Amino acid sequence: MNTIQKTYVILIATTFIWGIQPLCIKWLVAVWSPVTITTMRYILIGAFLLGLSLVRGEGILPKQKCILPLLLMGVTGIGINNVLQFTGLQVSTVTNCTLIAAASPAITAFFASFWIRERLPLKAWLGISLSFIGAVIVVSHGSLYVITHFAFNRGDIFFLLAQVAWTTYSIIGVRVMKDMPPVLTTGWAGLFGACITLAYGLVTQDFYPAPLDMPLALSFAYTVIFGGIMAMLFWNIGVKNAGPSLTAIFQNVTPVVGMIGGYVLFAEVIGIQELVGAACIFIGVYATTHSK
Repeated sequence: MNTIQKTYVILIATTFIWGIQPLCIKWLVAVWSPVTITTMRYILIGAFLLGLSLVRGEGILPKQKCILPLLLMGVTGIGINNVLQFTGLQVSTVTNCTLIAAASPAITAFFASFWIRERLPLKAWLGISLSFIGAVIVVSHGSLYVITHFAFNRGDIFFLLAQVAWTTYSIIGVRVMKDMPPVLTTGWAGLFGACITLAYGLVTQDFYPAPLDMPLALSFAYTVIFGGIMAMLFWNIGVKNAGPSLTAIFQNVTPVVGMIGGYVLFAEVIGIQELVGAACIFIGVYATTHSK
């Protein structure tokens, strides 16, 4: 098996890991609040990544000019993104969560065109528009009444807002990683985000790490070890070996895994609206990431 074949295997494994993760979170939010899950998860992930950075000889302290951007990354990509997404899973489905997350590349491209003045060709704008239409079909369940009366499921709106927060995190991260290595950047963003989320949880009394039984403890361990540490490292390898555009295509596997898992484990209904919305999102993302 050559390097590119190994890379494809790694990327497919990563997308399966991310597809399964919302299923674990769906179980966890019945016992731990979204604030608790986010805090506990990223304290461990951030500490591990900082330790890995130290072992790799990249140092451990962030550059002074990067501290504020790292704090903003922690607030947006760790705190807001995770808490909104996990809160959404309390009232919506794994299927909708993974489908809306699949539109992330198109959402990122849209905001990048304004925030960092990235010029996009017409094909990219068409892809962004199609992905947005697909997301609207998913959150409205194809109902014109839901759209005209703004009767959206609260969880689906949280999923969309979580992707905007993740886009903000990603765009800030591009600038920070010009001055700091990716592992060190991700580690500090995770640790800052965990601390900020913890402070919020203590003030609002929404942080309560109650004991977990074995199945839930294993679910939490999965989100830390597989969904957090391994998936991030695997994804970075994929981007390095296959390039960002080709790597982005593999994200389309994640919602498929999530949809199947939601159907099998939570008896979630996958209707024609979800399938049409998924098709629009996938085609839109492909057009956006292959527009140059």
